[in-house]
Amino acid sequence: MCPIYASAVDLGGYQNFFEGDPDLDVAALLTDGRHLLDKPGFWAAYLRALMIPDEDYVLAAIWNTAADDDLDDFIDPGRWEVLRVGLGGGAEIAVVFRNLDEDDGVDYLVLPGGGAEAIPIAAIDGHQTGPGLSWPELAGVAARQEDPVRRAQALLLLAPAFGDAAADNPEAIALVSGAMRVLGATGDVEAAASMLVSDEVDFWGHVEWDAGVPDSDLAPRNPGSYFALVEAERLQVIQLLTP
Repeated sequence: MCPIYASAVDLGGYQNFFEGDPDLDVAALLTDGRHLLDKPGFWAAYLRALMIPDEDYVLAAIWNTAADDDLDDFIDPGRWEVLRVGLGGGAEIAVVFRNLDEDDGVDYLVLPGGGAEAIPIAAIDGHQTGPGLSWPELAGVAARQEDPVRRAQALLLLAPAFGDAAADNPEAIALVSGAMRVLGATGDVEAAASMLVSDEVDFWGHVEWDAGVPDSDLAPRNPGSYFALVEAERLQVIQLLTP
């Protein structure tokens, strides 16, 4: 994963998302979250918290971790951990663990690079927005990474931001289960992978996509959504994420 530094410039104006709170210094809170990726239990807690109901123990079992591990146990409460996935050409997707009092969540941002503003494509919190990625886009972004470990990390890290009815197929299950095994999962990994690509996931579920537009009123990438991106940003996201 690419490193990130505690500078608002690195997230392309992410600070501007919180202009209603002038006392909030986002730049001082951002920190490199790469250490999370190697912590035992992180992947199980992350996927359980953001993709399937907390009471389901399947993911904990395949990673041989405590079933009651909570994602908050891995995140520094005084910092906003950030992980980034390269898209090529200086563009990236950033995953931000937003530790804001009474408004915490996980933000998924496209960073076009070249000084352009960050573009929010999904957020998982009390008022979630998304999905932000189709299945071909998710698989395509993972495939761009330089080695099997980073490809697996990218796939599972961005998986909570996707929602696509086309993912409920054997090829998708095989790709997800393979990524899980690369990152240390054992046992009946295929059953857990099947859960993650099924249409029973939390939040927005899986929807139909048409020319880069998800059929979801919650999605910033849907021009008919209340949360719709401006047209130039929407088209830029399509360009950057098209496999």
